[in-house]
Amino acid sequence: MEQTTCHSLKNSLLTYFGAETQVSESREGCVLVLPTKTLDDRYVAVFVDRKSADYFVVHDAGKTSAELHSQGVHITELREEAFSSMADKLGAVFTDGIFQVGCKQSDLYSAILAIGQCETMGMWHLLGHKPDLTEEPVVSLVERGVTAWKPPYNHRIQSRVPIKGKVANHVLDFVSFPDVEYRQPIGVKILRPSDDALAKAREYGFFVYDTEKTYFERWLRLAIMTKADKWTKNAKQLVASLSTSTLEVETGDEESIPRRVPATLEQMAA
Repeated sequence: MEQTTCHSLKNSLLTYFGAETQVSESREGCVLVLPTKTLDDRYVAVFVDRKSADYFVVHDAGKTSAELHSQGVHITELREEAFSSMADKLGAVFTDGIFQVGCKQSDLYSAILAIGQCETMGMWHLLGHKPDLTEEPVVSLVERGVTAWKPPYNHRIQSRVPIKGKVANHVLDFVSFPDVEYRQPIGVKILRPSDDALAKAREYGFFVYDTEKTYFERWLRLAIMTKADKWTKNAKQLVASLSTSTLEVETGDEESIPRRVPATLEQMAA
């Protein structure tokens, strides 16, 4: 292809991307909708939050995880590890269901492209996906238990609740918000041991310490430790010391979760 034609193609492509890229303001910064699509026929949306004069957090706002969940693809431990590995190779991280990158302005454009790639590649799980009806995901079992709980006061349940700490942003899997002022919300966090249970416990500890002296410090905390047989004694003790209550679920005993969660919440609210 002649050089002049190549330059013309480049200019045309730049014009196309410029015209098709949509930008809008959000509470924290900007939302960019790129002219590329995911496997479920969505345009990629990248969120850019300015944290200081020269520091940004670029992320997908958890939309990839949410879209997969809405189509019956749950973020299991294996998928979480795969997403973390993929994000790492692209210069990002996958934490609490969110692809994100923290960067300075000089790296902002590459961070936007990296998150866009994570969103596009993250949806490949839809290929050939068939719902597994033989094993209900832990998050669904916990949701059944939380919604089955009937406290002696009116309340509402919300999932994937964002928590803003002094240093970082966090997410609680479920929160029970009471309709009476003298009751505190109850936050539920599902903890999976992964390859290093103590590291997971310390990660949970960071969340707790990061929310000290904030509005969220007063909330009651229920930590649900899955595969409890794989947690070390020190890891269990650390999580217990940082929680209002804990619920240990042994491998293979996941079906007991919907029954045990309401009983545990009842004790916490007593």
